[in-house]
Amino acid sequence: MKYIKLSIVRQACIACFGLLMISCGDFLEITPRDMVTEDNFWDEKNDVDQMVAGCYTAMQSEDFIARCLIWGDLRGPDVDGSSNASNHDDLYQALVNNLMPSNQFTSWSQFYYVINKCNTIIRMAPEVHEKDPAYRQTDLQATIAEMTALRSLCYWYLIRAFDAVPFYRDAVQQEDEVQNLAPSSFDTVLNEIISDLESVKSNALEHYAATSNADGDLGTYNSNCNRITRSAINAMLCDMYLWRGDYDRVIACADEILAVKKTDYERNYSKSMVMNAAAPEPLSSSSGNFTTYLYRSTQNYPNDVFNAIFGIGNSYESIFELSFNNTGLSSPYLKNTALAYLYGSGNVDAKYGVVNNGAGLLRPMSDIVSEAQGTSGKWNVFRCLTDTRYYCSMQCDEAYSEGVIRKGVASSFMISTSGNKYVNYSSTSSPFGLPAAMNRNWIFYRLTDILLMKAEAYLMKSSSDATEANQALWSKAFDILEVVANRSITSTSQQLNNTNPAASNREALQTLLRKERRAELMFEGKTWFDMIRYSKQAGGDLGDFNGIGAKCGSRGSSNPFPSWAHLFWPYNKQEVKKNPNLTQKSIYNKDTENISINN
Repeated sequence: MKYIKLSIVRQACIACFGLLMISCGDFLEITPRDMVTEDNFWDEKNDVDQMVAGCYTAMQSEDFIARCLIWGDLRGPDVDGSSNASNHDDLYQALVNNLMPSNQFTSWSQFYYVINKCNTIIRMAPEVHEKDPAYRQTDLQATIAEMTALRSLCYWYLIRAFDAVPFYRDAVQQEDEVQNLAPSSFDTVLNEIISDLESVKSNALEHYAATSNADGDLGTYNSNCNRITRSAINAMLCDMYLWRGDYDRVIACADEILAVKKTDYERNYSKSMVMNAAAPEPLSSSSGNFTTYLYRSTQNYPNDVFNAIFGIGNSYESIFELSFNNTGLSSPYLKNTALAYLYGSGNVDAKYGVVNNGAGLLRPMSDIVSEAQGTSGKWNVFRCLTDTRYYCSMQCDEAYSEGVIRKGVASSFMISTSGNKYVNYSSTSSPFGLPAAMNRNWIFYRLTDILLMKAEAYLMKSSSDATEANQALWSKAFDILEVVANRSITSTSQQLNNTNPAASNREALQTLLRKERRAELMFEGKTWFDMIRYSKQAGGDLGDFNGIGAKCGSRGSSNPFPSWAHLFWPYNKQEVKKNPNLTQKSIYNKDTENISINN
């Protein structure tokens, strides 16, 4: 196997989180800093633990988190540039789908840096097992499973952003191991990482030792979500199998996660005498055929879902998220600067010349902001006037008339109700707590995401014919959609139930599913990837992308996606220049930087 041509930087620095990550300046600059310490570092279990922690620290970097969001959401129908975005040309050009190989967001260096760290640990951990009796065989297997999962997650983002990417599993430790590597196709990489994950899933830990007394009985948060668990691997497989079209395996992986969550609920929350209002609870579909455990917003407590999942973080519903929580501004902590500058922050140390205090470089699209305006409202994305997901996702008051994204940056959400309407939302007092500390977590997978993938799998297993078998699948899908939607709708008269006409129509259910995924997961780096998957399921049909032409308007082409290839990013011009085996995609002019994909 050939390896990627890399810029090898000989620096080693071990910090409290493992190796201190230094930003990679060149495009595919993977820095195997471990190679300078092989002779005197890889001796005991603690060395492995430090290196594992260093992988997570590298994923918490601004470059990594920003690309998770930008690759997964920026080009889609949910976000646009705010009035603060004028000083960031690369972001603006990507927003209008005018992609160039010189755009900084074509850089994938931080992802390959994490990949190489994972490869290094997988290579070196067995040697530590031979040296240190405290590092048992089960510990070794769990480490390899954890690093295989993080590596696979990096590749999963890369292929959804670029389609074909260089793929390798061997650690680059020495200069003479570095070679050029041609890209592997989307399907090739997808099949490889699925195989990798299936081979290690049984060795992954389902729970880690409690790090806080809040992790035990009656716990209020889930610290296990900050590291790869067997459920996290199942979540990744659920997602990957959905793209590959293995719908029975999507359902099987989702069911494994749901079984673990049920056990966690019974252990931590089912003692009703001491349950608090913010605890998850059993929620059932109107048919009575489906029950799961979720947080729920009510008319008296419309804030509970947001505050548990996004405010406090590390919630019961979380499966895998990177934690940036800290104990205050005076304490050292790793800042989530990516979300802070993209979505907004209470920190006055703003980036990129932010002029609207508290706002970021991105904002919600105008048609989403306007859904609740007026008396009737046009609910094309969210469900209705009492769908709390609308109100807790963004702030749209006099201070932020264009709308400001708050999901992912606010530490709390507080709004009151009057009848079936929310009050104080159009006042100058914000319903959000916006901390000066940039310490909100980044969530990769949470429970409702998995539930909606399972519902999608049921629909994809069916056809449009109203046979008994198909209707049974439609019913299972609708039960899930009903529970996910209703847990955020505070008016019972506006909730879904099984008398809804969509419950017995596959096409209507697919429309409902896509609406629910968009509303539930908005601003979480999911919508653009979802759109590509829907197109893939429809044989490459690009009809759903036509509406984004309005987003480009006079700033770009009215038809920015004339082919499937246009859905993916170009390779960075510097990497193409360095690597003769990495040929620029034909739709991008590799000779002139200022040529857009729309020409």
